[in-house]
Amino acid sequence: MNKIKEKNDLIFILMFLLIVVLAFLFLIQTSLGKYKRKAGAIVQNSIASWNIKVNNETINHKLLLTNTITPVILDSQFVKNGTIAPGTTGYFDIVINALDVDVDFTFELEASPDEETPLVDLKFTKYVIDNVEYNYDSLTPVSGNITKNTGDTSVRLYFEWYDGNDNEMDNADDTEYAIDPDHQNTNILVSITFKQRNT
Repeated sequence: MNKIKEKNDLIFILMFLLIVVLAFLFLIQTSLGKYKRKAGAIVQNSIASWNIKVNNETINHKLLLTNTITPVILDSQFVKNGTIAPGTTGYFDIVINALDVDVDFTFELEASPDEETPLVDLKFTKYVIDNVEYNYDSLTPVSGNITKNTGDTSVRLYFEWYDGNDNEMDNADDTEYAIDPDHQNTNILVSITFKQRNT
């Protein structure tokens, strides 16, 4: 029986030592765990808003705006109000709103007569950005910088049916153009490109 008791005591001692060793290893592992553990986290960023509006219409997901821009034809004593004829002038406004835009950006605006209604004597003469007037150059787009989260930036583009001595259309061409039923409305194509400023 002594041998059984000694054997049981030996098993008890070995089990006790095993528990002590495991407890010791657990304590070492948790105290030095900063060298062995890995933790993850989520970094949440807000994405900058890019919701530019042109003449009160958002440009997101659009290649062509649905709102028609109606030009203002300046009064002439010789031409019916609101209509264009040789020698008349007019303008239209492009209003860019950046209230919902969280980054500074640039714009480039180009305008030209619609090729399907080729009024070749329709010329752009000048433009005004926020009450500052510039001469229009058909080779250089109208451009500017807009600061993030600002209200309206107004671009007014002036045009005329040029009728000078060096115009391309003579009086017969002007008359033919005006009486053609396909030319009752003359369209102006406007293209605006927006680009985020990086510097």
